[in-house]
Amino acid sequence: MKTYKEIVDKFERASTYHTFIQSFGHGSLDKLSDASNQPYPLLWLRPISSIGLQPFGQRTLTFEVYMLDVPKLDRTTDTQTMSDCERTLYDVYAFFRDGAEQQEYEISMTTIVPVMEGFQDRMFGWVATVDIVTDSSGITLCNIPTEI
Repeated sequence: MKTYKEIVDKFERASTYHTFIQSFGHGSLDKLSDASNQPYPLLWLRPISSIGLQPFGQRTLTFEVYMLDVPKLDRTTDTQTMSDCERTLYDVYAFFRDGAEQQEYEISMTTIVPVMEGFQDRMFGWVATVDIVTDSSGITLCNIPTEI
């Protein structure tokens, strides 16, 4: 089974791999609001939920994935910023779907919603709801740490 940390690390690798993305972060929205000193464009990962383990040996984690940038002050770049951020979200999706570890993850992007003048930095971009499905193998009695 891929752990939560391994999934977060994969999103971070995707952000490092992509030349448009300048920084990565994860956590709650209040932490995102405090990320004003990070370089933009920013990929932010927010965990949302898990439906737990499924009968056929799968585990699903749901995230909100924010791709945000701060356009120039004259507002002429708002549309280009939105376009660049949308495309980058799809590139991150492709990193999971077509990358080196593609057999270890199943990914689906169920919604994508615009963010305009969001948070304290007047950020523009998109937030996608993403489900990551992994095999739950390895969750057995044999793998429980014991002193016996």
